[in-house]
Amino acid sequence: MEVFINNLPRNLSERSLTNHLKPFMDNLGIRHYDCNKRSDKPFGKVIFVTAKEALSFLARHARLFIMNQPAYCKVSQPQPKDLKNLVKGILHEAEEEERRKKAWEEDTSNNARPTRTPTSALDADVLDCGHWSYIDGNLTFITEWSSPLRVSAKFAKHDLVITSVVGSQVSIPYRSIQELVWSNDGHVAVTLTYAPTFLSPPIPTVRPGQPKRMRLEACDSNHAKVSRFCLVYHFKVSDKHLNPNQSNYRGSDFRTTIKGLNEQEMFWITHYTFAIQTASPQDAYPVAVDRLRAALVDYEGKKTLPYSLLFNLQALVYRSYLHPTTVLKLAERLADIFETARRSGQRQDPISVDAFKDLFKTIDWPSPSLSSADALAQFEVEGIIDHLKKTEKRMREGYTLRLNEEIPPGLTKIYRALVTPTRIELHGPELEAMNRILRKFPEHQDHFLRVQFGEEDGQDLFFNSAVSMDTIYQRFKDVLTKGVSVGGRVYRFLGFSHSSLRAHSLWLSAPFIHDGRLKIANNIIEGLGDFGNIMSPARRAARIGQAFSETPYSISLYDHGITVIRHKDVERNGRVFSDGVGKISQGALEVLHREIPESKDYPNCFQVRWAGAKGMLALDARLTGRQICIRDSMEKFRSRDEEHLEICDMASKPIPLMLNRQMIKILEDMGAPANWFMKLQEKELQRLRAITDNVHNVATFLKLQCVGDSVHLSQFLKDLYKMNIDYRRDQFLRGIVEAVVLRELRLLKHKARIPVPYGVTLFGVMDETGLLGEGEVYVTFDTVDGRFKDPPTAGPVVVTRSPALHPGDIQIAHNVIPPAGHPLRELKNCVVFSQNGGRDLPSQLSGGDLDGDTFNVIWDQRIVSTLNTFAAADYPRVEPLKLNREIQPEDMADFFVEFMKADHLGVIAVRHMILADVRDEGTLDADCLKLAALHSKAVDFSKSGIHVDITELPRPPTYRPDFLVNGPDIKIHDKSEIDMEEQYLRQDDDDGDDTPRYKYYASEKILGQLFRAVDEKKIWTKNIKLEVPLGGVPLWKEVESFMLKRIRGIGQVRWQHRLDEARRIRESYEDAIRDAMVEFADSPTQPLKELEVVMGFILNKKGIQSRRQRDKSSKLSDAFARITKMVTNVLRPSTPPEEATSELHALELCLACFYVAVEKKNRPKESWKRQVATDLESFRLVAGSALLLEIKAQEQKIRLRHAARSGGFVGVRGGSRVAGRGGRGGHRQPVHVDVNTAAQTATLQSAVTGAAFDSDSPSSTSAPTTPSSGANYTPSSGSDTRDAIFNSPTAGLYPGYQPELVHAQTAARTAGTSGGQVPSAAPANMPVKLTPADLMAQLAAQYAQMQIYQRK
Repeated sequence: MEVFINNLPRNLSERSLTNHLKPFMDNLGIRHYDCNKRSDKPFGKVIFVTAKEALSFLARHARLFIMNQPAYCKVSQPQPKDLKNLVKGILHEAEEEERRKKAWEEDTSNNARPTRTPTSALDADVLDCGHWSYIDGNLTFITEWSSPLRVSAKFAKHDLVITSVVGSQVSIPYRSIQELVWSNDGHVAVTLTYAPTFLSPPIPTVRPGQPKRMRLEACDSNHAKVSRFCLVYHFKVSDKHLNPNQSNYRGSDFRTTIKGLNEQEMFWITHYTFAIQTASPQDAYPVAVDRLRAALVDYEGKKTLPYSLLFNLQALVYRSYLHPTTVLKLAERLADIFETARRSGQRQDPISVDAFKDLFKTIDWPSPSLSSADALAQFEVEGIIDHLKKTEKRMREGYTLRLNEEIPPGLTKIYRALVTPTRIELHGPELEAMNRILRKFPEHQDHFLRVQFGEEDGQDLFFNSAVSMDTIYQRFKDVLTKGVSVGGRVYRFLGFSHSSLRAHSLWLSAPFIHDGRLKIANNIIEGLGDFGNIMSPARRAARIGQAFSETPYSISLYDHGITVIRHKDVERNGRVFSDGVGKISQGALEVLHREIPESKDYPNCFQVRWAGAKGMLALDARLTGRQICIRDSMEKFRSRDEEHLEICDMASKPIPLMLNRQMIKILEDMGAPANWFMKLQEKELQRLRAITDNVHNVATFLKLQCVGDSVHLSQFLKDLYKMNIDYRRDQFLRGIVEAVVLRELRLLKHKARIPVPYGVTLFGVMDETGLLGEGEVYVTFDTVDGRFKDPPTAGPVVVTRSPALHPGDIQIAHNVIPPAGHPLRELKNCVVFSQNGGRDLPSQLSGGDLDGDTFNVIWDQRIVSTLNTFAAADYPRVEPLKLNREIQPEDMADFFVEFMKADHLGVIAVRHMILADVRDEGTLDADCLKLAALHSKAVDFSKSGIHVDITELPRPPTYRPDFLVNGPDIKIHDKSEIDMEEQYLRQDDDDGDDTPRYKYYASEKILGQLFRAVDEKKIWTKNIKLEVPLGGVPLWKEVESFMLKRIRGIGQVRWQHRLDEARRIRESYEDAIRDAMVEFADSPTQPLKELEVVMGFILNKKGIQSRRQRDKSSKLSDAFARITKMVTNVLRPSTPPEEATSELHALELCLACFYVAVEKKNRPKESWKRQVATDLESFRLVAGSALLLEIKAQEQKIRLRHAARSGGFVGVRGGSRVAGRGGRGGHRQPVHVDVNTAAQTATLQSAVTGAAFDSDSPSSTSAPTTPSSGANYTPSSGSDTRDAIFNSPTAGLYPGYQPELVHAQTAARTAGTSGGQVPSAAPANMPVKLTPADLMAQLAAQYAQMQIYQRK
């Protein structure tokens, strides 16, 4: 029952009301209740678990006094509609409180860290902002700004909250504090890694839901001039808190607070008496910054210094590394050095940008712990110059410059800026995927700047309905209007892609001369195409944005003779069935295959950009020659830039289908049985529990997760097992496995990411032949060596698309298998939709189309047969918001900021999830249907310019379902030791009253059952994090002994003379790893762990990855693969280098690198450092894996020679290779082997895989046989594998379709005999004539290749 209490003090908070009522409740024996009270309202409500308790309270306390003010209580009328869930929430919170208390008691018995003791506010006399400086070797705080108001400071649960007497706040997250320095007289200074959050005094509210505060750029206008540069805040605690507290026999309030902080070990705390000075007007930060900017403009105009150095000189100030006066003197010294180099005729820059960027990893935070002359030299110009020269020398002598100069295809180096509510941080140059703009101006890519908008810590802007962000969004608009001035250039608004808009990122450009013409943002855009007829800022920005889409691959259509043909769309009933999809011929497809990596496995569906068109191109085997067909729906604007076809993505392999919470909820409402979900989750839990049972499971799991592929990690762990070495004895290797399993476990529990074995995610395309009828699809994909179940046979399948909110977003279609020889059978890794019927199916699935959308397919009949479908949503098309004038760049920039401000997709999705769980009708509830419609409107916001008014959303209930609770924090200790830390205390309100606080109930729906069925803490401690006995011979010593034993069997290897070279390689590798640790971190001042770099995955310490962390993780994985590939290419080159003196040249270097990887480095402790690990561990893995591969390669050469001499491999039949045509099986072609290079090729390929002729390889006499060349068969219509029929009777039904030509081209490409030419007709499967002298060598090579293929 709910009780209404009137006439409460307006400033009474919810927590205070709870505390005031507690004595009354205790007297009545009422343990569980909940209070609701807004701090600006004179009334509140109390929920009682039972009506009996509520009536008992009213009988005794119809009138009571709170803060000397009478308050009146009565039964609420009407009672809340969700009273049942409110009571469930109260009981659930009580249970959680008891669980947390019990967990804390259990952990404290094991000497766990003590729980935090809440502290009271400390009054402070002053609040200053400034920076540290060393004066006569003594650390001194320099004041740049002082608050005119008295303040109080409180060390709350998550933040240091400094509140002024008028109520404005400075909130400093503990994770941003690098060091706290305090003195006995009450002076406290905190050094921060990023800026605090500034909030205005409370705003008088007029209506419910109105913000209570406003986010500010700084405390005031004077503070704003220095807050963007200065990250040290100082306050002086009032004397009354310094005296001992006699009433409770404690020390002073101040010392008690410091003691509690020390116990928590959240950041460095140093007791030190520091001097304080006020900056002189001529040396004030704003004045010094202006002097530096003027100097950089002069240097850029005269080209005194390379722009890369000018950019990073300014970055030293903007990222608060050095005072601008110091940087100005540093620039002057660099200018002298470069001028001297020019006069001496030196062509190479004396200081490279890579050497300069090393400063961002080495310059330390000013601290009392730095006192030596060497340590203080890092803040002085001559010390920095000396460091730069040493770094440059080290890089030139090593391999670092080689690593940094080799830019992979599809990538380029660009500059980046992070714009936050307070600061602008500068980064780069960094590798970024190519786009059309960057390709057009390859000599001027440093004139483009990628700008990201986000929080001070680098994450997405935090949405809080209680805090207005209007002031911050106005700041963002000002940045885009005025541009960003860096290194003497001014970068102004250029444009953004659709994906970068959602990521709050865009491009700016600075003027430059290209082909004798000045290029500024306006004429760069004009060169892309004609946008004059698009009068909507949002729509025009979206169309221009096509040129900013990341396109790693680009093919010249002119150079390859590819013709572009425009086609009409397939339309019916006002529906476009071919929306966004075109066609490509086999001949053109062959050209694309030569331009993409072989690892992509020859896809035949591509997501592309061409001129003003975007969408998918799918193989139509009936097309002749080299041509692509672009449909009207693909062309968004007219452009003369028609030479290049750019590839965004491709259907190279199927994507495993993972359920999500939205999909699960709709399936539940459609009638899916709960036990189907529970069994799938339990199966996945069993798999996760069993991963660490044995090495085979671990290796298989890592391979499936693509972790460590570039260093052959899974194979390396299996090799350790064969050596009888337990990988778990090495903390770093164990940490990798634990972290990857933990990631999957957390996704399973907190995101309900449940794998569906009989399910897959694929690109969608259209049936060009018209074979499929209404409601029919054709699902085709490669099984990828058994990693996927076979494609579905003919029958019903579930088809959907994410995100799915409307109950009609999941439909049932009928899967059809085309007859043998049909052109559709050539497609793979896609779902083919019909062009027939009243409405296209993709548009019924969350409003999808075929321009690159992926679709989820499930064919598990245990669920398909149980579902009842609902009518799909059919929302009216939203006309974009237009202007009655010519659109200016400022209009699109304003829309960008407006999008950041009003993008409520996430809020709508979570609100929908909550209401669908609370309401009995689930997703069919009227409010849920309204939210689904609003979600669709919000999706279109990026193109329509019409946003969702947040006040339109149905109000959420007081309590949330428990499956939205965050999990335990993750901590990484000692570089790779992972701990899961339980949250023992309930969330309190001492971090201010503006952070959302949620209450939860135990959901009885399937999502709640799934959530509670996963005890992540128990699984982590019992199944994943296993105790490993320590002691004995160190793991890497054992590995070394085993390797040396095998090397002795190869021959005498002299490697000691390669040690210096090996150490340079190690240093270069570790430099690159440290760069990645900084570059991909949320904040560069808080680098990643080496473990995360090797995994290619950023661990979110608070739970599930953020969107930015997911995007960065993908790039991090590519970066680690790129680094390791470059290193292994040095260790094991494909062809011996000129200086090689023996065939064991590579083995010598691999062995030397392995030795320096495991040796104790014994380096002198570096005085210059940031929070980047100095003793990295992963080079042992890289060198050890490379050494093992090289050992295997040498052993295989010996076996091949021995086999050739002894006439071995008797009875082995010729190998075969599957060409990979079509997703449902491949046409088998003979392998054509060059007998002159067979043995050498086999040796090289097997060395790359590291698998051939392994100790567990099958005997040569047991090699598998394959069907003879040319053997054809026709499967039944329901078969899910087939061979193409060269002389198919159906071939005549499809004009222009020549299956024999398609397969001949594929065979030529696969066997490597085409040489870029395609045969005019299919050659007969002619055997290769071999001389007796060559027969044995080819048989040996074929057997080796057969072994390789089987293991792949």
